Amino acid sequence: MVSVTVMLQKTNTQQPDSGVISHKYFKLQKTVMHRLRGSPCIVVLLFYFTCLWTDVVAMCPVKCHCDDENLRVMCDSANLDVVPITLNPELRELVLKNNHIKGIMASFSVYHNLKYLDVSHNQLVTIGKNNFQKQNNLRYLLLSRNMISSLENETFIGLEKLSVLQMNENFLEEIPPNVFSVLNNLENLDLSQNRIFSISDAAFEGLGSLRTLSLRDNKITEIPTHAFHDILTLLKLDIGLNSFRIVPEEAFSLLRQLEELSLDGCGIQTIELGAFRWLNSLLVLRLHDNELDEIPTNALFDVRRLEEINIGQNNFVELKPLCFKRLKYLRIIEICGSQKLIRIQKEAFADNSNIQKLVINHNKMFSKIDHQTFDGLPHLKFVSLRGNAFTTFQYDLLSWDELDVLDVRDNPLFCNCDLLWLWSLLNKKNFSSSTLSDLTDVRCADPPGLENVLLTEVSEEGLGCFLENRRRQIIIGVVVAAAVAIVTLVLLGFRYREKLSRAFKNKWTSGRKEPQYQKTACVEEESNILHAAAQQSLKMTPVTEL
Repeated sequence: MVSVTVMLQKTNTQQPDSGVISHKYFKLQKTVMHRLRGSPCIVVLLFYFTCLWTDVVAMCPVKCHCDDENLRVMCDSANLDVVPITLNPELRELVLKNNHIKGIMASFSVYHNLKYLDVSHNQLVTIGKNNFQKQNNLRYLLLSRNMISSLENETFIGLEKLSVLQMNENFLEEIPPNVFSVLNNLENLDLSQNRIFSISDAAFEGLGSLRTLSLRDNKITEIPTHAFHDILTLLKLDIGLNSFRIVPEEAFSLLRQLEELSLDGCGIQTIELGAFRWLNSLLVLRLHDNELDEIPTNALFDVRRLEEINIGQNNFVELKPLCFKRLKYLRIIEICGSQKLIRIQKEAFADNSNIQKLVINHNKMFSKIDHQTFDGLPHLKFVSLRGNAFTTFQYDLLSWDELDVLDVRDNPLFCNCDLLWLWSLLNKKNFSSSTLSDLTDVRCADPPGLENVLLTEVSEEGLGCFLENRRRQIIIGVVVAAAVAIVTLVLLGFRYREKLSRAFKNKWTSGRKEPQYQKTACVEEESNILHAAAQQSLKMTPVTEL
């Protein structure tokens, strides 16, 4: 007994770091237990002293990093089976992710000052009742990627100050009523990647402060409109990767403060008129990866403040004129992966003069943009047309040299002199500040001999511009020669106009015959009388004779 006391006293007099203390403590415990084997009373006494030891110095498990100064413990991939209870009881942050913890029980009651707790990537099947009753200061609770299959009304008692709850990647199948009712300050709730098919109308009761809700990648077959009546302050809703074909009228009418809505990957075929009614604050809408046959222009009338829309991977063939009508604040349009898209018609963006960014990538049949489609877009600075079916781009399609970012990679370009403007642009444009990887990596697909060659590495002659210039020179020469000849003839004609006039007159009159008239008897008699009168001398008669 004396030897045990002496050993403990010797250890208490030293103050090494927590890792050394932990190692020495467990070595000491093993040695003493070996010596006192078979003495139950002394073992009890030893346990008492061990408890006293943990009150004096926190014990840090092997493979954990304990920061007593900042009251933080990191036990990431530390091969733990249970929640350690020998840590500093004043802990503020505890990370236990990537371990083999199967149950929580009341282990956390020791750490009543916790503000951040991460037990993700473990083997939790349930979190039971009242296990967080002492965590009145907890702000962040991360329980993602476990095997939790159910929640109970008493599960979250004590977490009145909780702000973030992550339960994604578990096995939840339903959200019962009032299960979150004590979480009055919760702002972020992530229930994505579960198996949820049933959501009670009172599932979110009590969440009056909720700002972000993710129900992504579950088995929801209808939009839970009635469950939204308790989360009127919601700003962001992600309900994508579920399975509902129709977005009914006023599906989100209770969420009038909503700013971001994700409905991608749900197989949506119909968006009813008024589906987005009352979403006057909506700024971002994601509708990609659905089965829409056309842009839901009329349904979008109700989201006039919309700034960003992603509507790729749908079944529409073309963008018709005014397909985004009334969306005057629209700044970003993304249309990627639409396998049937062929054409963008003129005036498709005629009502969207504030567009700054267009991303229309990887549409394997998209090869036609009508002339003047981009007219009236003075703020357009980012254009990505990567991975489509364009064989060339017309220079007058838009003001290419005024763009900050241009990406036309992975198109089957036919590199001839028609792309000389693009060749020049890519050689002089400074893309170093671009957010895209390598905008100069534009390659040719045709003609033979230029396959997969960088456009910037092809010479003007290689683009056929030398032959084109020769043809152009010949044509220009012929036209100029003809023009000179015509002008010369006109000048000569003006100078010798009198001679030419006489020559043409003589030519015209030389072959002309005088008309012959047949004289009648009356005409001959009259002619004879006149002839005789002319030859007879005129005799003067004196006045006296009169």
